[in-house]
Amino acid sequence: MQEGALRLGILGAARIALGGIMPAASRSNAVEVVAVASRGGRKARDVREAAPKATLFEEYEAFLEEAEIEAVYIPLPNSLHVEWTLKALEAGKHVLCEKPFSQDTEGAEKAVETAKSAGLLLMEGFMYRFHPQMVRLGELLREGAVGGVRQAIAEFGHRIDDPEDVRILGSLGGGSLGDVGCYCVSGLRLAFGSEPRHASAFGRFTEDGADEEFAGILEFDGGTGLVSCGASSARRERLEIVGTDGRITLDAPCRPDKAGGTMEIRRGEEATTERFGESDPYRLELEEFAHAVREGRDPAVGPHEILGNARAVEALLDSARSGGNPREV
Repeated sequence: MQEGALRLGILGAARIALGGIMPAASRSNAVEVVAVASRGGRKARDVREAAPKATLFEEYEAFLEEAEIEAVYIPLPNSLHVEWTLKALEAGKHVLCEKPFSQDTEGAEKAVETAKSAGLLLMEGFMYRFHPQMVRLGELLREGAVGGVRQAIAEFGHRIDDPEDVRILGSLGGGSLGDVGCYCVSGLRLAFGSEPRHASAFGRFTEDGADEEFAGILEFDGGTGLVSCGASSARRERLEIVGTDGRITLDAPCRPDKAGGTMEIRRGEEATTERFGESDPYRLELEEFAHAVREGRDPAVGPHEILGNARAVEALLDSARSGGNPREV
């Protein structure tokens, strides 16, 4: 087993890389950003400020050939995630890919199988799962704090005003389900502790195929989960989990790193509230990735999570595009 900081290369100078991953890496001894691929211009100057010791590459292929890079973080537009994950794996690099890893089951399965065959690690960038709030939620659910889960409601939406924002460009795999709704799907799967069997959904789509507003239902063996997300309405964020003996409500389940979060647990007439600070989930995500590579194990948000979310997201989108016809997951 190798030791020392994981030598990370970043494939693309996206906003999340510049504002989230690079600063988080600078706060950790587990990861060192050694290279960044950027097409040049202003982004290159931003990269130089965020990662002053990193080698800059203008060509993605040359970046992947760099022997110093052990692992690659991919923050490219959604439509490029699987393509460049496969290229990075073929170059012998471990991969941390930004969410959603894929909105297509076939692509996710191909990437997972390629990584397995090559003996490489694959992880999806759901940083919220490493925030202390979500770690605590997992503990409460495993302890049966609200009994058997019967319903869960996950909401996450905001308004994107720039029509050229890659998060809402259908040609690049954009849309509210891929941007923020994938958090909802992940949260519902966590709440039930299992995979959904069926999906039904409706959406309002732009001319280029991006969903601006989306609502769906996932059917689990134990109950139903509701997804509500959007990219053209006021910001909202909530997760409510209702069980046979009580309920848990979170007011900031997906981005508690922005201002902290509050979790209310109700059992009958008894109510308790737990509060959480902003924490540092991007650093925790990177450290989980690095430790998993060094220890030769799957990360917490590894192949199982990648496949589960991709299958559910694909089924929801397919249902919505068909006018709400149910789909098997």
